[in-house]
Amino acid sequence: MYTHRGEGGKMRKTIFWLFILILVSISWFRPLIAQTVSEDDLEQLKKNPDLYHQLLQQRGRSATNRYSTPTIYDSREVGGGVSQPAVQPEAPAIETTGALRPFGHEMFEREADLSAPIEIANGGDYVLGPGDNVLIYLWGKVEREFNLTIDRQGKVFTPPIGEIVAWGQTLDDFRDNLHAKFSRVYSDFDLNVTLGKIRSIRVYLIGEVKRPGAYTVSSLTTFFNALYQAGGPNERGSLRHIRLLRGGKLIREIDLYDFLIYGDNSMDMRLRSGDAIFVPVVEAQVFVAGEVRRPAIYELAGDETAADALILAGGATVMGYLSKVSLERVAQGSEPRLIDLNLDPDISESDSASDKNFALLSGDRITVGARYDVQRNYVAVGGMVKQPGRYQRSPDRMLSELIIDAELRPDDVYFERMNIFRTHPDNRREVIAVSLQALMDEKTRAAVDMALQDRDSAHIYSINEIKRVKHVNIGGEVKFPGQYELFDNMRLSDLIFLSGNLKRAAYMHRAELARTDSSGEVTLTYINLSTPMVERTILEEDDQVSIRQIPEWNLNRKVTIDGEVMFPGEYTLAARDETLWSLIQRAGEFTDAAFPSGLSLERQSISQSIFRHNLDRVVASSAELREDSLGNVRRRESISYDATSLNRIIVDVPRIINSAGKEGDVILQPGDRIFVPRTPSGISVLGAVGANGTIRFEDERKPKYYLERAGGFTKQANKDGMKLVKADGRVYSGSAARKQLVELGDAIVVPSEIKKDRNFMKSLSSLVTVISGLATSVFVITKL
Repeated sequence: MYTHRGEGGKMRKTIFWLFILILVSISWFRPLIAQTVSEDDLEQLKKNPDLYHQLLQQRGRSATNRYSTPTIYDSREVGGGVSQPAVQPEAPAIETTGALRPFGHEMFEREADLSAPIEIANGGDYVLGPGDNVLIYLWGKVEREFNLTIDRQGKVFTPPIGEIVAWGQTLDDFRDNLHAKFSRVYSDFDLNVTLGKIRSIRVYLIGEVKRPGAYTVSSLTTFFNALYQAGGPNERGSLRHIRLLRGGKLIREIDLYDFLIYGDNSMDMRLRSGDAIFVPVVEAQVFVAGEVRRPAIYELAGDETAADALILAGGATVMGYLSKVSLERVAQGSEPRLIDLNLDPDISESDSASDKNFALLSGDRITVGARYDVQRNYVAVGGMVKQPGRYQRSPDRMLSELIIDAELRPDDVYFERMNIFRTHPDNRREVIAVSLQALMDEKTRAAVDMALQDRDSAHIYSINEIKRVKHVNIGGEVKFPGQYELFDNMRLSDLIFLSGNLKRAAYMHRAELARTDSSGEVTLTYINLSTPMVERTILEEDDQVSIRQIPEWNLNRKVTIDGEVMFPGEYTLAARDETLWSLIQRAGEFTDAAFPSGLSLERQSISQSIFRHNLDRVVASSAELREDSLGNVRRRESISYDATSLNRIIVDVPRIINSAGKEGDVILQPGDRIFVPRTPSGISVLGAVGANGTIRFEDERKPKYYLERAGGFTKQANKDGMKLVKADGRVYSGSAARKQLVELGDAIVVPSEIKKDRNFMKSLSSLVTVISGLATSVFVITKL
């Protein structure tokens, strides 16, 4: 039993490893198994063993990009479209030196449009083959129409003439054969043959192309079409030795430079099924840079010379200097060397000084430098002339002639001075001043006129360039205060008008004019704007005009009264000295539920005044300084306050009411807010008492009465700190508070007392610890 299990275990292991081997084999041969090749393709590939092996290698490297062979007799119309090929990943680009790129590759950078049909200009030379659909029309004495497809044997069956071979014939030859055949049956007829559905063919693009592989394309596809659809040669691929192979034989070697440079596409031809386009690796290249029209990396086809390379690059630019062209050559196993070539087109090739026939080697770097050409025999003029620019200089050309030729502008010309900028041969620059007024006057011209030298430059200035723009300023109660240009004979009224005129708040009786003289002294003049003086005042440069506001002008003089008055809301102050009592009368006096003693008057300007006086900083700087055990000095905050809480003004309202506003009244200011509360329910007791709450008011009672009814003081209560807060905002504290009679609306506040921790045992323990430490230190010292 034991032995049987051992043999069974061995069998299971054998089966397991056999299964693993099968899986590995399938994964290994899967690229070749998955990409089946049709019989026609095999026949074509067997004729070209190198193509066959290369295609197998490409398929082995790209198992993910497989394609299925389409049925050659596809019922769908092929047109000019192509199927997606079995392609290899795009090869990485070769790094090139500097900014130069291989010439011609930009033609293939645009993606091919695979959906666009291939147009056929003349179908007469189209070679028929299996799968092509032909349409035959007969008319005359006989009218017949045939829709035929060429079978695998290359034949079509046409009643009544039977089978006829079409494979390998051009469309024109096939038409002639048909006409001869039908002539045996019919007479007096015409015949026409056209292409219907076009067959598909298989072509191969291999070598140094961006997307190598097998492509199913229309039978109308040409060499250029297929190469473009494959992305063209990569940067390792040759553009000048591309081979078209058919049946293992070289049909044509194509040089794309003929098409790219001269536009000659005569080498293009239609492809046949099984054709292969092979792009070899580029061999010889030269670099052409500098002053040429088309700097790039160029491929050499054979024995090109330096002059040929210049032609490939489009020739030299206007600034190219061909008498000294630099060629850098890197020979195998030797140091780079620089060679100067004379490619001057004015020198014949037979001249010994010419290097046009200098043979090039792969890797040569040709650089065409720029000629140093300093333009001479010219003068220039600019500025306030109608025709600025350069003018030819003759030895006797005078400055006045140059200005007359350039034509002065009719206005804004500064005649007092013009400048001549002269550059000497040693590159020194000189400026020469000339009176333009004297130069343009025939009587004085001879005294200032001068002969011009090479590269002299004259400049005519505008008045605004030389003379400063003068300004005046206006501020205050005008619509658009600011700086304005000073015009000739400009009056104060003109400036006020330009600034948008006066505002309503402008104080007409006194405008201020500040004038600064050449020594810096300021003179003040006051002008009544309602008098003719505003018209007679002539302004000068940098005058400062200030239009003041009417004293105490304020259109927004409003206050607010809310709460228990008959007509609460916002009111405009009727006079600058209107009082609280007057406002209460305007608001319809108090309602029956009003509590006048609790009236609050808040004035926002109080906190703003505190902020302007920096009182918060004064309070902070007066705080006590303390030094901690580490020697850090800190400021101890002893006073804290909220500036907005200071906005309330304490008002004795009963006194104001009893005297009808004659005593204790307050003059209101814009922005004041008055609130009249309702009559309170009782006296509020807060803080360190038995129970916080509101107790019914009793006449002629002191704080003690209400404290007892609130449960009395707690153990933490600070009895001496008790405060009595009156309804009008007044506060009494300590003994003064205890003596006061409590009135309706008052509040009693009892603060808590701060007690220090006096734990005797804890203090004793700390003391013993310190003494023990000292004793130990003394013992150690004595032992030392």
